[in-house]
Amino acid sequence: MRTESDLHDYLRDRNLSATAIEYIRQSWINPSRMVGVHARTNVVSFVPSRKLHGKTYSTESRSPERAFLTLCEFDDDVICALDQPDPIQIERTQKNGNRRRGSYTPDAVILTRNVARVVEVKGACDVENYLTKNPADWTRSESGDVLFLPARKAFAELGLEHVVYVYDHEDRFLVENLDLILQARDQESPVVLDRNSAKKLLRNACAITLNDLRVKLKLKDLTPLIHAIDKGILVADLKKHRLANSTSCLVSLNRDLLEHAIELSNKQRVYWDGLAESGDLQLIPTLKSAEHALKRLKKLQSEYSTRSIRRWKTQVKLGLERDLSEFQALIPMIHLRGNRNRKIPAVVDELLMDYLLHSFAQEQGISIYRGYLRYKDLALMTHPQFNPVSRQTFSTRLDQIPREIIGEARGGKRKRNAMTAPTDPQMRSLKTTIPWQRAAVDHYLADIFLIVFSRSGEVYVERPWVTALVDLATSKILGLCISFCSPSRRSVSKVLRDCVRRHGRLPREIIVDRGADFKSVYMASFMAHYGLILSMRPASYPEFGGEVEGFFGEFLKQWLCQRPGNMADYKEVRSVDGNKAPRKAAILQPIDFYEELWTFCEWRENKCRGTGSNSIEFEFSDGSERYPFYAKQISYDSEFITVTAVEDKRYSFSYQKGINIKNIWYYTPALKKLNGRAKKVDVRIDPENPNLIFAKIEDQWEPCYSSEINAYSAKCAAHQLVEGMIKHEASNLRAKIGHQHDLELAKKIRELDEFKKQTKTTPMLDVSILEDEPAVAENIFSHAIGAKLRPINIQKWGA
Repeated sequence: MRTESDLHDYLRDRNLSATAIEYIRQSWINPSRMVGVHARTNVVSFVPSRKLHGKTYSTESRSPERAFLTLCEFDDDVICALDQPDPIQIERTQKNGNRRRGSYTPDAVILTRNVARVVEVKGACDVENYLTKNPADWTRSESGDVLFLPARKAFAELGLEHVVYVYDHEDRFLVENLDLILQARDQESPVVLDRNSAKKLLRNACAITLNDLRVKLKLKDLTPLIHAIDKGILVADLKKHRLANSTSCLVSLNRDLLEHAIELSNKQRVYWDGLAESGDLQLIPTLKSAEHALKRLKKLQSEYSTRSIRRWKTQVKLGLERDLSEFQALIPMIHLRGNRNRKIPAVVDELLMDYLLHSFAQEQGISIYRGYLRYKDLALMTHPQFNPVSRQTFSTRLDQIPREIIGEARGGKRKRNAMTAPTDPQMRSLKTTIPWQRAAVDHYLADIFLIVFSRSGEVYVERPWVTALVDLATSKILGLCISFCSPSRRSVSKVLRDCVRRHGRLPREIIVDRGADFKSVYMASFMAHYGLILSMRPASYPEFGGEVEGFFGEFLKQWLCQRPGNMADYKEVRSVDGNKAPRKAAILQPIDFYEELWTFCEWRENKCRGTGSNSIEFEFSDGSERYPFYAKQISYDSEFITVTAVEDKRYSFSYQKGINIKNIWYYTPALKKLNGRAKKVDVRIDPENPNLIFAKIEDQWEPCYSSEINAYSAKCAAHQLVEGMIKHEASNLRAKIGHQHDLELAKKIRELDEFKKQTKTTPMLDVSILEDEPAVAENIFSHAIGAKLRPINIQKWGA
């Protein structure tokens, strides 16, 4: 569905009510969703829709909503999925049984070939919770579908069907595989696998792995095999196997042969979902408890009869009734010991918890000992009839309070998120394993000083910002840039350009934080222009973005700490003399730092690291060759240069000189078209080339150049980048340096005047000008007018 006219024809043919048509139409024109406003741990994404050409679908979570969109994109029965529609009024059932009207906003509208539906997207765990706690509103039909009755009733009055899509964590492999197949559809392959060829290859085997089949066919990548699975020529278990893991994903000619092969393969597996469960200590004791049980069993086999032996025999008899062996029945239940009833009086316990949550938690830097003394003083005053709790109890109850509560009280959201307990590893989203599937961008203020300007006996230094684009599957550095300005749209543009220059492509999805540079219109429009997915991490969540932060940490600890002018050990820096400070030891120029940064990356990506058997570079190259369809092929051409140029304000221009930006004149003959028609022009500034801007002239972005463009084009890549950084991003710093030098000039003139006044070496003379003498400003050639001049004899110069 491409246009609003197509939507109108669809709605008219479905005989929908006028209210329903307008409701769906508003979802098409202006979705009500503002994703991520209330997100705490969610990764929000803006995904270009394949079925809505030129439109982007926003999702609030990586698992339920991104999964729902993937299923809609893959399902041929779904014409398109529209983003979050407007809210409506429904009647919900309260805990006391009363019904109350309130606003309700569904997650999406899907247009299928037969009917339009309004959809609520929920995770399976959330749905089970609703079914248990609110059965009046949530129920399950005989067919197994989950129904949200208030919304279903309200939309039925509009003439629309409301459904609930339930995302089950077991579908994670299926969703990933369908997404991979969708990406492979955009990749053309010179090799096509038909049924006859597949039968010949598998005539001696019931199943084969994707990688073995690729080797057998002598293919460089897996694209033809993914196409064969998409067409049904090959069969794979998309719910339990990952196409991204080609060495273990089995394929066959039909479902029965595949299931037989999987059954044989599973017998050799070390682990599968649900294999490990919690074990009862009475069945699986600790070593100490097992030792006690064995001693008791040995005494039972003796001829003695004591009170303990008779009690143990009773335990064995009761254990046999519960299908326990003699050994299991004699295992001591040490873990059940202790009185679990509260021993502290209620008034004491209430005061303790109130103090811990509302007083102690708010205090910055207070020790447990000092906090206990303040509590004890308060307790003796509040309930003198009861003793305060001991310091040990005070510490124990403090440890029982969730760490995130203390963290939020003392450090806000960021500290709360840093101290939050991790999520269940089994319920987490799948990590990407294919290069170019997902990458992350972040910034780092490097702990080193670089020389910006130098003169005899003195240098001026500044700390650079480093921006990195990191592939999340392999930790490969896809692009880098350095800057003397704080993170901005310019930094983002530079790192994306660097990636395209080096690889000729960009990752399918880029994950960023919620900084202003990433939430800008520039970033959103760039990603939409090239059909890429923009995802945003939760705000103030240090755990997210660890891949990029890890690279910055490695660079600091393994390389930067060994270079002159570094601030790696900040504690030591604070304890040294000023003449030994890092800024005094700086010797690296920006060009040196840039080259060393890439030298470190090359070493890092080829070294032995972690538990893997291959280097980063090998994993990246191998994965890129096997799955070439995730990367977005982009040419470093005029269109890309213009799109990545950063739009700035409107500038005045001169018809004789051009456009002046930071004392640099830019000109193009196309400016003549605006003669007498405009006084200002829209400008896009190239973030790297200081000699190029783009001016909006009529309906074109025309390149305008400075007079240095020819010399700039002859320089090497590193020098071009550094020159752009110095002219663009260090101009304010250099202006401050120039201002300081002008002050030095003024000081020198003042000191010279004072010195001359003190020594009186220059006498003051009266100067008088005769009335009949010409003024000093008169043209010296005026006396030659009318005079007879002798002609100059000009001779030719010979070689």
